[in-house]
Amino acid sequence: MLVDGCLEPSLKTKGFASSAIHLHWAEIVGSALAPWSEPIAMKWPVSSPGADPTAPKAGAILTIKVEGAFALDIQHQAPQIIDKVNSFFGWRCVERIMIKQGVIRKPVQPVKKTQKALTVKASQD
Repeated sequence: MLVDGCLEPSLKTKGFASSAIHLHWAEIVGSALAPWSEPIAMKWPVSSPGADPTAPKAGAILTIKVEGAFALDIQHQAPQIIDKVNSFFGWRCVERIMIKQGVIRKPVQPVKKTQKALTVKASQD
């Protein structure tokens, strides 16, 4: 996908394997929270040397930037968000959520110019 190719280097530095979580964030958290939150990083645990390679691997910590009072909503819904992210990817990739408050960049909406047709009434003398 073209977006993956463009965003991949930047997202890899933040621990994301692809842009899927960003592109589908509204589906994952719902339309009420999506405009006020965004995933900003995934921190994967470092396996210790000599660890059992057959042992189940621990999931990542998903850091979400949230605007204002919506952080409380994210905190209350954290278990459901973790389940939705893991269901979306099909494996237990997220174990915990970390919340950081900040301003969310909103997409710029193009200004719609509406032109009204001028109507001229003929005067009746």
